Amino acid sequence: MMFTILKKLLIPAIILLGYLNATAQQDPMFTQYMFNGLVLNPAYAGVHETISLSAGTRVQWTGTGSEKPFTNTFSVHAPLQDRLAIGAAFTDDQIGRTNRDRLNLSLAYRIPVGLGRLSFGLSGGMMVYNLDSYSASEVGDPNDPLNASFTTTKPEVGAGVMYYTDIFFLGVSTNNLINSNVQNNEASYFRAKQHFFAYAGYVININEFMKLKPNVLLKYVDGSPVQIDLNANALFNNRFGLGVSYRSLDAFSLIAEIRFPQPYFTVGYSYDMVHTDLFSQQFGTHELTLNYRFGIKKNVLLTPRYF
Repeated sequence: MMFTILKKLLIPAIILLGYLNATAQQDPMFTQYMFNGLVLNPAYAGVHETISLSAGTRVQWTGTGSEKPFTNTFSVHAPLQDRLAIGAAFTDDQIGRTNRDRLNLSLAYRIPVGLGRLSFGLSGGMMVYNLDSYSASEVGDPNDPLNASFTTTKPEVGAGVMYYTDIFFLGVSTNNLINSNVQNNEASYFRAKQHFFAYAGYVININEFMKLKPNVLLKYVDGSPVQIDLNANALFNNRFGLGVSYRSLDAFSLIAEIRFPQPYFTVGYSYDMVHTDLFSQQFGTHELTLNYRFGIKKNVLLTPRYF
């Protein structure tokens, strides 16, 4: 009985500590961020020049039981006119007893610059934070306010800038300008911190059959070290992609994608292998992303976005 109680308490605690140390951030991470850019940057809205729907799910550290973190996302964005674009992104992030649902609406203003566009984006929405209580069999004092369940809603405001062409992108953003304090009437749980992102990528045309897509993402949260993602993806015949990724403080990843041209549909999959002390405690992380674009104009087909 005692072993069962300790297992229920210690495993989630170890996972939570590992999650905070490995990711160096409060917000969820994504290995395939380049395929779901609206979650990171509101200036990404309209980048596909058509109506674009994306969905994804990430199951982290499989093999650690029901307490393993998982994240589900859904986003949609489209141009309103030549210079304006709108978008919406929903994220459901759960780790242990905590769940955060976030809904943000985005507006981007895009200016033609050189061969591409310079996009300025703003987002606004809310985060619903929910904490489930422990049962009486799991804790010694169920009346402790830190063990009680509660739900609270906090506003969120984000901003970003992005420059992109058909084969290049560069962006900086933050998705939390409001440092909200998450608390109930008796206890404070955490203060939401600003997360800063900077990323860039380029498509190198090796030959008619193969393209190479290196890209990099930098993430920073006040009080934590900078985390860097280095990615290299090879796209074959504009249909199949294979790649590798390295995330400092966390994992190595394998990435695969397949593209269907008509209708335009992309499926991406990645598998993360941690290089931290959690390596022997889990069986890796799986992430699946889907993107569907419709209302595609002929000129967009001739110059497809690779990100």
